[in-house]
Amino acid sequence: MRLIAFLLVCLVPLGAWAQGEPPSPETVMEGYFALYRNKVFTASYMLTSTSTHEGEELFSLSGSLVLWMKYPWARVETSGFEDVMYPVLVADFAGKALYSHVPEVGWVKHVLSGNWLALLDPRYDPLLKRIRYIELKEDTLDGKDVWVVRGTIAPDLLGILPRAEVTFWIDKETFIDRKVKISYDIYIPGLDVLLTTEQISELTSFAEVADIPADRFSVPTDAPAAPDLNGRVFPYPAPDLRGTTVTGGELSLSEFLGDVVIIFFWDLGAEIEENIGLNLLLMEGIRERGEGKGVKVIGVTDGDPEIVAAFLEGFGAAMPALTARDEWAEALGVTEETWCVIIDPEGNVYAKTDPFVVPVLLLELLEPEA
Repeated sequence: MRLIAFLLVCLVPLGAWAQGEPPSPETVMEGYFALYRNKVFTASYMLTSTSTHEGEELFSLSGSLVLWMKYPWARVETSGFEDVMYPVLVADFAGKALYSHVPEVGWVKHVLSGNWLALLDPRYDPLLKRIRYIELKEDTLDGKDVWVVRGTIAPDLLGILPRAEVTFWIDKETFIDRKVKISYDIYIPGLDVLLTTEQISELTSFAEVADIPADRFSVPTDAPAAPDLNGRVFPYPAPDLRGTTVTGGELSLSEFLGDVVIIFFWDLGAEIEENIGLNLLLMEGIRERGEGKGVKVIGVTDGDPEIVAAFLEGFGAAMPALTARDEWAEALGVTEETWCVIIDPEGNVYAKTDPFVVPVLLLELLEPEA
């Protein structure tokens, strides 16, 4: 789910170090961050991603990616990832904008949160900046001498990301990142499912060029705006909504200032008939794990409060719930039947997204384990 940030991070120069002394992993990665701003180049990659559960493959993806880089512009074209990535992306880093193009839709300008620079430098990403580089060694890959840099991401407080490892193979002669492997486990609260995912990108070609034609980065000035790839929007103050829960308690958003708040819009009939309660299980699992750890979940639906209260009790869900869907949905700009709004600890709307994207976004907002 953080795939796009890794996909653009594909080439790594070494930077300088004292002659005769091996560089530190941090020195190697400093050069890695500088390449995109200092070189004009094109590059191609083969990418694969496989997810398993209890040793059995659930799904896999494979395809290719072509990158044109002329800072502050970048263009990415993908093939084979139609379900998870746009076929064309153009980034304008000076204008802080990202554009996507789908043939049947046309160009769309994505409204980005303040972490858009992660496309060039993972240190700007709230999750990837937590990588700690723990090992540097020498090796060979496809007959080339390489540095191998390995890093890890600390587990989070809710146990959603119990393991995450990143390994880079960096060509010692050309300073190119020849391969990246990302391996991580994602635990889905409420469903008691642990997914293991491995993503690998391998460089197939790289060429520095004198120039890249400007039309490669051309985008229409009137492209309509949409949320970014992960559902984030520019943070803006959330309204102080209030209401009475189905059990008779009074509730207001302002009382949760300092916590991450997930407002879960759901439909009673859909949960019973279509999803067999999967969304509720997920949200209740997050609520339970978030107790005392700075995460609150509020359910918002419609219908008779007594019926909703009885259903939640029978379901074993202890989240506070309100039957004020129309009022809260209008105030927060929600039109989807089942949807989530995430409010950060400062009281700002951080994201609007599908319930199953919420665990990944929580990783960005919650501090790792000490």
